[in-house]
Amino acid sequence: MSQTLLIAPAWLGRSGLWTIDAKGRRREVDAEDAGLSDALADRLEAWMDTFDGIYEEDDEARSRFPDAVEQLAWEAEGAAIAEAVRAELGAGWTVTTDLTGWQEMTKP
Repeated sequence: MSQTLLIAPAWLGRSGLWTIDAKGRRREVDAEDAGLSDALADRLEAWMDTFDGIYEEDDEARSRFPDAVEQLAWEAEGAAIAEAVRAELGAGWTVTTDLTGWQEMTKP
């Protein structure tokens, strides 16, 4: 059975990993339950910590990286993590990313 994993930051303290069911519904999953190695789980956690550092829960519209360079670096690391996840999980998984969807939530 093929499974779909979405890497998408959303809200503080979340793992950034979501499984997608046949109806397109998201369910949060942690790295261990997804079958990722400890090293990759640590890398994902550090990446999400960076997101948590810029996310303003009380005023989501203010959630921004200090500059475009930092945002591009964060997005590049997210893409690299997605590739590493694909390599670890193998052909039975489809791994997708939404690295900018959180910005839609923060628009006034």
